[in-house]
Amino acid sequence: MAAILLVGSDPAAVESIAGILVPVGHSVVSVTDLEEALRMAADHQLVVVDAVAGERSSADIVRQIRSTAELASVAVLGVAQADGVDERIGLLEAGADDVIAKPFDARELEARVEALVLRFARSKDLAPLIGGGGSIVGGGRHRVVVFSPKGGTGTTTIAVNIAMAMAKREPDKVCLVDLDLQFGQALTMLNLTERTSLSDLVRDEQALTESELMRTYALRHDAGLHVLAAPSSVELAETISPEHVGSILSSITGTYDRVVVDAGSRLDERTLTAFENAESIVFTVTPDFPTLRAVHSLLDYLNDIGSLGAKGIFVLNHIFEREILKSRDIEGSLGSKVALEVPHDSFLYLKAANEGDPVVRSAPRSAPAERLSALARMAFGLDELLVAAPVETKKKGLFGRRH
Repeated sequence: MAAILLVGSDPAAVESIAGILVPVGHSVVSVTDLEEALRMAADHQLVVVDAVAGERSSADIVRQIRSTAELASVAVLGVAQADGVDERIGLLEAGADDVIAKPFDARELEARVEALVLRFARSKDLAPLIGGGGSIVGGGRHRVVVFSPKGGTGTTTIAVNIAMAMAKREPDKVCLVDLDLQFGQALTMLNLTERTSLSDLVRDEQALTESELMRTYALRHDAGLHVLAAPSSVELAETISPEHVGSILSSITGTYDRVVVDAGSRLDERTLTAFENAESIVFTVTPDFPTLRAVHSLLDYLNDIGSLGAKGIFVLNHIFEREILKSRDIEGSLGSKVALEVPHDSFLYLKAANEGDPVVRSAPRSAPAERLSALARMAFGLDELLVAAPVETKKKGLFGRRH
């Protein structure tokens, strides 16, 4: 259970909150002013900021906590005094990791506290691995999986572009595996016609273990990128087992130096097998509540089963022209740094998809292409993480994080 610092000047409210959290095992210490809160916060896992008296508002206290570098690993829960939008937005803009509005049910407070404590405990485990500015596995043979637990986040766009970016550097040494088995679109985005697919490959037991034979099932793009295509029907997708995926990803580095796997958005045993065989996993995140909730559930599950390790790289894909969540909101919600942001450009992406010519090839000097090329280098350990500056995007109407 967690050590919680409760900041509030209303004795009845403080007693009520403590009365909910202490019986379920949390340790709660209450303070009334900012200076005392700043002195004590580092010794706690969570700070709950309720109504305060004086010149400073609750949002001011949250803002001060969030501007203190030593308190970066401490979660902050803001308590809005009513269920109005403005106060909740103010607390979130100040940097609160979550907000709960009065009146609230005891079970809701317990759940939000537990979620924040777990999230920040996970971030301490992951931060040295994916957020520290160091490099990941370097220039040898390397497999990268691109995945999002929610569809529509641009997973295939990112997978195709980082594969193409690497193929431009190393022609005929890069393979894109379309593991979005039911409705994979990698061929469409590359303007390739299916001749063979993964469903054909898995019927050839010898090719599953002999890399040079496996290569004959790949389609070649004229840029030097090879593609193992997804099956052409849902029925054929079901013929591919987790064991097949393991064999393919184990053998494929015998003939390709760089492998990109588009794992789509369906989590099953085949996807987990891909994770286990990858050196890096790119998690595509978009700035919206449903995606963040899905990513939270995914990371909780992967940490429970121990399948993440040091592999994760978070990429923020700005698919909306106007966004309600800022980068710091995403990072606070994930409990981890975003390695790179992909800028919004509806025209370039749409043109690339319709023409089957990835942005890194059709518009190599554009901002999206430069960022996607940088992501390719990061994912394959050729550049350090977090070298790219945040993307400046136009945003209006911030509604904050999940509340």
